[in-house]
Amino acid sequence: MKKVKSNIIISDPHVFVPNTYWNPLLGEVLREADLLTDSQLEMILRDKLHYRGYRIGELIALRGWLKQETVDFFAEDWITYLKEEPQYPIGEYLKQAGLLKKEDINNILDKQRQLEMRFGEIAVAQGLIKPKTLNFFLNHLFSKADDDTLFIV
Repeated sequence: MKKVKSNIIISDPHVFVPNTYWNPLLGEVLREADLLTDSQLEMILRDKLHYRGYRIGELIALRGWLKQETVDFFAEDWITYLKEEPQYPIGEYLKQAGLLKKEDINNILDKQRQLEMRFGEIAVAQGLIKPKTLNFFLNHLFSKADDDTLFIV
């Protein structure tokens, strides 16, 4: 019987999983963030069989479902952000992902001062992002959404 080397170190009562152990698949991440539907993901995977020279993110952008900037953010930057403590406010991450523009952020911040609502609540109320997308960012980048967040899915 061949021994299999594991990257997981288990010692009672702790489990240590190295940062390099798990790399999420782009399509799965986009689906979990509610930026891609199951049927869109299935279609892209079929497209990939016919267009082998293209990466999945390129096919998603070519179909017009997401901006290339958004796909690139999740393909190139997302995993890095998951490994570090939050460096920016939520609006900056959404801007880097191509989901909000600078003007959107400024408008939300103005409304936030007037209404005393959370940034994400205003972005969702204005239809700029989906509730599930907001929670995806909050849960992954800021450990977890607060218990009183209105949009916990």
